Amino acid sequence: MEVREGRPDEIYGYVDHPFLRQSVRDPRTLREGELMAVVEEFVGTVAGERTYTRTAYVRGADGLEFTAAPDTLERW
Repeated sequence: MEVREGRPDEIYGYVDHPFLRQSVRDPRTLREGELMAVVEEFVGTVAGERTYTRTAYVRGADGLEFTAAPDTLERW
């Protein structure tokens, strides 16, 4: 098991987003909530290059979080 050391934002791939802690809407699903975090995650290697994806974690009014594409979120 790999031990991760350092700041939490560096360890888990947190990235900044202008809508953090604000009300947002996912236009694909029309769900609304507060943007809690955006995380950059390693997905694999293609042609020798490491590839990553970004995932937004949004907390809905019901308290449950859902994921969305961070680049498509709308401030609500």
